[in-house]
Amino acid sequence: MDQIFSVAFNGLFLYLGLALAFMLLVAVLRSPRFKGWRGERAVQNTIRQKLNPLIYVDLHNVTLPTKDGSTQIDHLIFSPYGLFVLETKNYQGWIFGTEKQREWTQQIYRKRSKFQNPLRQNYKHTQTLQELLGIGAEHVHSVIAFVGGCELKTEMPPQVTRGDGFVAYIQSFAQHVWAPEEMQALIDKLEALRLQPGRATDRQHVAHVKQLQETRRAARSSAKTSQNPVAENPVAPALVVPVQSPVVPDVPAASAPSPAPMPRQPAAEVPLCPQCAWPLRKLLMQRGPLAGQAVWRCSNGAACSFVRGSP
Repeated sequence: MDQIFSVAFNGLFLYLGLALAFMLLVAVLRSPRFKGWRGERAVQNTIRQKLNPLIYVDLHNVTLPTKDGSTQIDHLIFSPYGLFVLETKNYQGWIFGTEKQREWTQQIYRKRSKFQNPLRQNYKHTQTLQELLGIGAEHVHSVIAFVGGCELKTEMPPQVTRGDGFVAYIQSFAQHVWAPEEMQALIDKLEALRLQPGRATDRQHVAHVKQLQETRRAARSSAKTSQNPVAENPVAPALVVPVQSPVVPDVPAASAPSPAPMPRQPAAEVPLCPQCAWPLRKLLMQRGPLAGQAVWRCSNGAACSFVRGSP
């Protein structure tokens, strides 16, 4: 009898363990983070299947420093026709929104929920890239890629796409704006500026986003409070005492800082950079429009991005 009860209890615990594991699996699969990751992977696979890698160079999950913290970009595609900045949204149901609205609406049956206008979200990404890379707005293109079973129910601008529609939008650009050397220099500069990929960078970025959200909530609540001001006791104006600015003695011209020393003159066989006069280094490119080719690159990489093909 004891053996029967023991077998029954063991079987019960087994079924309870399997049920708990199944519930945890369902919770993970339904989590926004997993949905976002799955959508980004779908877009990444589409990019590598349908865009020529000899023309389009893709980077993914790029975290860049900003003045107030950091910003994370789902996908970047460098091409001779410009830089494409992709924001991925893995949504279900119907999507309603316009280009100017602050928030868009997702509707699944009778349930409606709001989310940030992805065009506004991607605007910060494009601005950050323009500042860090020093390129014009006309060469940076924002693209929104909706994946999943969603349906766009309102008229959207052409850069808002569904499924693999972003591929046709990117391929519609056919005018060259960069030479291969210029494009390679931009890729190298971005690789040097991006934060190190990894969990630590992701955690720091998530904490930064949460802090921004709390700041926005506090700003909204203070704005509502200011609409109903409470009378307070008048405060006497503070006495302003003029402060005499100190006299700064004139600095003689002889004490002006001396110009920065020129780089050490290299050997005669090493060519010099035509932009900053530093020596050039010969490298074999591994990816990008010059993959497999030897190029001359300026050794002053921190201040100069000159790249020239090797004859």
